[in-house]
Amino acid sequence: MNPLHWLISQCRRPRGLAGWLLARGMNRAHAPMTDWALSLISMQDSRTVLDIGCGGGGALLKLSELAPQAELHGIDYSPQSLGVAARTNRRLMEQGRVFLREADVSDLPYDDGRFDLIVAINSHYLWPDLEAGLGEIMRVLQPRGSVALAGGEYFGGKHDTRNRKLASNGRMNCQTLPELRDILSEAGYSGTVIHEEWNKGWFCVVGHKPVFDVEETAPPT
Repeated sequence: MNPLHWLISQCRRPRGLAGWLLARGMNRAHAPMTDWALSLISMQDSRTVLDIGCGGGGALLKLSELAPQAELHGIDYSPQSLGVAARTNRRLMEQGRVFLREADVSDLPYDDGRFDLIVAINSHYLWPDLEAGLGEIMRVLQPRGSVALAGGEYFGGKHDTRNRKLASNGRMNCQTLPELRDILSEAGYSGTVIHEEWNKGWFCVVGHKPVFDVEETAPPT
């Protein structure tokens, strides 16, 4: 397998010893960007938070500090990643604050309206169907709930050439930030805001679930 294809495949779903080491390494490598992205999100009132593609659990650990009142959930479809996440958050899991499940964004194992904040850090461009994933996120979000997609792989930023090379084999789903905002809008999210740290090549896009569905707000006939 092409080394680049192998690396992207491992990032999508870490496997074996290499995957375990990668998940541990991503906690360290992604920490600065994760701190920046989470600093942009209002979570003082958050009570239930989901991290999609939680990887090694570094973001969950940070979320536990920023939202000490929240119940935190993390999903990943890599057992190796979940093993690292469990070690990273062992104390919080023993306290009943962090819960981990093996699951996929296309079929979230939660009831409608379960969460008031959902984050996906360095994961959404590896989903097989971004629109379907956003639809599932909309389902499990509470009205007025927020979703934040953050990472470093997008078109038009500081690392545009690198990111276009990564996406050229069809294994990554990258967009420009305006395109990503439009995708969220088309999926039904409102008030979408784009944040970009140009010098680092980072972005964070935040959208919100409307209070009412279109059918509820339509005027009577």
